[in-house]
Amino acid sequence: MKINAAVLRKTGAEISVEELELESPRTAEVLVELKASGICHSDYHVVTGDAGHELPVVLGHEGAGIVKEIGEGVSTLKAGDHVALSWIPFCGNCYLCMHGKTNLCKAYIGSLWEGTMFDGTTRLRDSSGASIRHLSSLACWATHAVVPEQSCVPIPGELPMDVASIIGCAVTTGVGAALNKARVSPGSSVVVYGAGGVGLSVVMGAKLAGAAKIIVVDISDSKKDLAESFGATHFVLSEKGTLDEIRAITDGLGADYVFEAVGKTDLESKLVDTIRPGGTAVMIGFPASGEKFQVNPAEIIRDEKVLTGSIYGTAHTKRDFVKYGELCLNGKLPVDRLITSTCSLEQINEACKEMIMGDSGRIIINFN
Repeated sequence: MKINAAVLRKTGAEISVEELELESPRTAEVLVELKASGICHSDYHVVTGDAGHELPVVLGHEGAGIVKEIGEGVSTLKAGDHVALSWIPFCGNCYLCMHGKTNLCKAYIGSLWEGTMFDGTTRLRDSSGASIRHLSSLACWATHAVVPEQSCVPIPGELPMDVASIIGCAVTTGVGAALNKARVSPGSSVVVYGAGGVGLSVVMGAKLAGAAKIIVVDISDSKKDLAESFGATHFVLSEKGTLDEIRAITDGLGADYVFEAVGKTDLESKLVDTIRPGGTAVMIGFPASGEKFQVNPAEIIRDEKVLTGSIYGTAHTKRDFVKYGELCLNGKLPVDRLITSTCSLEQINEACKEMIMGDSGRIIINFN
């Protein structure tokens, strides 16, 4: 079938919206008509070359839509189902899955990084017949996508598609880091570096957990009102005196928990200094490939501080997507307010520029 999709053909170049040929789903695959897709920094890392992804590729790993057709052997989905897409599918059978670490499953990692389906081939071709890759085996900056059955999570039909799309990445990554990885406790103090979609999702998770102090740090003062609307009790403009200000707010001890949702090593190197003795620092944002930073191991040992990472909110997506959707429908997670603007697929380059400016929450491609 003919579809329209956002194709990146050259690192650093503009994204082109092209008509492509999409093959029907094969065994254990489904055809999804996209209704909404989020615009995430991880997509833009492919544009800049930081991700090192092979090109050409259709971008997009954060989306939701309706199943239109199922391939042979599909047993968990049917045409008409509403689904959110997961960019880390899991097998359910490996050691990690059997021990509750489905977000760390490596069964399909080769295909995900190579931009193919699980059989090593693609379903997309351009007008010349050349193969086009699928980002994260999803390629959901497109009107339609063929995706693995394992990448689809059924969601309640009443959940808005724009909300479901960002539950598929930003919300799960941030809320899950607070609830699943750090396990923020009631009455605690929390610092969040970065007030983008993921950082604000951490704020939502921390508030849901009952944190007493939620301190958001960002380079843009324009994020203050937005951060406070999600539950931030304090807003600190990032500058040289940031650590002193955080300590002043936390009675000189440092925070119980700190989250880095930007992907900058200069921030990650400060995380251990931001937490109190016995505190937990969680890295969420991905720095450019190969970047490193130093920490003082004596401080970690002496004060029993924890420095850890969280990928995809340490989530079991088939459980957590539905859980977060229900919390949203019940008014306990204001995910809809993360969405600060929408665009058409044809406006993708302008929307990416707006995202890089950093003054918005989440921008959504609305296919309606």
